[in-house]
Amino acid sequence: MAFAFSSPIIRGFTHQNFTAGTAASTLLDHAITPIRRVMVIVQNKSTTATIEVILSESGSSGVILPPLGNITIENYNGHIRVIATAAATPVHIAFATV
Repeated sequence: MAFAFSSPIIRGFTHQNFTAGTAASTLLDHAITPIRRVMVIVQNKSTTATIEVILSESGSSGVILPPLGNITIENYNGHIRVIATAAATPVHIAFATV
């Protein structure tokens, strides 16, 4: 599902689908200057598995998203990783840059 958003600064989102597993995997590397992310949305598209969104390149603790849950992160330019409770868990990420 695509996001509909209206803003004079944000012209659109970049969308990517991933398959997460039970080991930490990278969803998005840190933004390289001069790119700046103004909004990042992570969606757990599974109806049964939970995912943990880790806002760090090496950390092991993050935000738990229940099945079909999502999180919006504003002005975050760092690394984003994810771990799922089941193999082959579908995850969607969308981000806007300026």
